[in-house]
Amino acid sequence: MFTPLKRIISYGFKNFRRQPTLNIATIFILVISLSLFSSLLLFRSGIKYVVAEIQKKIDVSVYFKKDAPQDLVEEIKKGLIGLEEVEEVEYVSEEEALEKFRERHKDDPLILESLEVIGENPFYPSFNIKARSAGQYAAILTFLERDKFKDAVLKVDYAKKQPLIEKIFKITSSLNLGGLLLTIFLGLIAVLVTFNTVRIAIKDASQEIAIMKLVGASNWYVRGPFIVQGIICGVLASIITFFLFFLLSYFSAPKIVALTGGFNIFAWFGSHAFSLFVFQLGLGIGLSVLSGLIAIRKYLNV
Repeated sequence: MFTPLKRIISYGFKNFRRQPTLNIATIFILVISLSLFSSLLLFRSGIKYVVAEIQKKIDVSVYFKKDAPQDLVEEIKKGLIGLEEVEEVEYVSEEEALEKFRERHKDDPLILESLEVIGENPFYPSFNIKARSAGQYAAILTFLERDKFKDAVLKVDYAKKQPLIEKIFKITSSLNLGGLLLTIFLGLIAVLVTFNTVRIAIKDASQEIAIMKLVGASNWYVRGPFIVQGIICGVLASIITFFLFFLLSYFSAPKIVALTGGFNIFAWFGSHAFSLFVFQLGLGIGLSVLSGLIAIRKYLNV
């Protein structure tokens, strides 16, 4: 058992050394394919970050009457927290609202003077509500508009923010759909290009395959060296791709941070380095070996 396996591995390394130009071409195409797939992972992570940052900037506030029953306010809060659409509920008292307003307009004495003229706190207690996604605020509004809450709820500012929320929802949906379509499209290109390159390499060895079949070699004995050759190409391509991504993430990090408003590609690379390398290694070997097995089939029927 071990002798045939040893021969297969030996023939695989001989084939790799004997076809340097074709193997370099195969490794080059694999590096491009792995770079495409890895870039798509990075692209989707960047989209998730940008979408999350956009969603952080929007919320809906529900304002309560100053004489609202406290138990009803607590019931509303528990109900909101229990909704799966709600990510966060922050209570802002009328005193906190006044303090934030003063801080925001501390350099505008006219506005501060107007507050003194009023003589009382013009603000109302409120809940600032953040949904898990921009498309879920309508469901939260439906909850707040229940008849049982009318004695406590003064107003909800959803109508004022609705155009912005809907616009953000459309943008985030488009980004996610665009990322998915790009992943499928580039993935198919990568697989087809890899397959055709490996097929050319195997066609170059078609005469040798025919001779091996004529002298009685089994199909798996014929396939073995090409599997080994594919593994070598996949391993080398994954190492090269990983190193290229290290350099790319290191040198492009400042520009990506400025472009996305905070997404650090080098930090992302550092936290995903092991899983990224395993992904590239598995995909590189898989693409190379699978393409080889498919391409060699037509030469086994001798």
